[in-house]
Amino acid sequence: MTYIRQRKYHFRTTETIPQRRKSLISSVFHVLILLSCVVLFSAPALAVTQAEKAIHQAVTAHLQQELKEAARQYKWKKYTHHWDIWIPASASHLPLCQTKLTVSSRDNQQWPVGRLKRQVQCNDPQHSWRLTVTVKASLTLPVVVIKQQVKRGNTVSAPMLKLEKRTLTRETSFLTRITQAKGKTATRRLRAGQIVNPVWLEKPPLVKKGNLVLIIASKDGVSASTRGTALEQGGKGDQIKVENMKSKKIIRAVVTGINEVHTQF
Repeated sequence: MTYIRQRKYHFRTTETIPQRRKSLISSVFHVLILLSCVVLFSAPALAVTQAEKAIHQAVTAHLQQELKEAARQYKWKKYTHHWDIWIPASASHLPLCQTKLTVSSRDNQQWPVGRLKRQVQCNDPQHSWRLTVTVKASLTLPVVVIKQQVKRGNTVSAPMLKLEKRTLTRETSFLTRITQAKGKTATRRLRAGQIVNPVWLEKPPLVKKGNLVLIIASKDGVSASTRGTALEQGGKGDQIKVENMKSKKIIRAVVTGINEVHTQF
């Protein structure tokens, strides 16, 4: 079935003009309503943007300080970093904080590397709030790397090591100076190209279990020595159990040299 629209008989063209005017007025009215909505909601949107920017800046400053302190403590010389900071969607509903934001760590990591959690808190008396931000952090710096395979129990020498720039994307222990690793004994097999983890190394034992040792006791500038038997193995600075050969008394003493330990009266 075909429908053909036709104008009514005796219909005058001039009658359509008021209808067009009415349609035009309606369109203008809707545009004005839309513009008023834009003006009404533009201020809150700007406030949300400022709040999120303030959160990002506060977390960045906190991470920079953490990294600076770690670099000073562990004597890192040259390093770079990269951070991806995710602010939760709930931040879009937060008012701009009128006081300085405080940031605290929500994890127990040794340094800011890998997946991190930081709590951001606003202590504004009028609008106090807190939220948790997620950070994905990487750290690039020269670290000690194994050049060749080292068997368990072997001593690591300087030619077996090298410094190489690596990017760390998760928390792991590492060394930044060859002197920190050379001369130590491998507690496991080390493969070429591995970043040296300090837990894989131990000090070479200056005293072995069962060895006869010289026990030096001192106090207030007065010292005396006797012989004893080592009941434990230890490297320099380690505290081990030693049995006094004369008194048969078991004491704890600090390893200070080859088959030599120190204690106090």
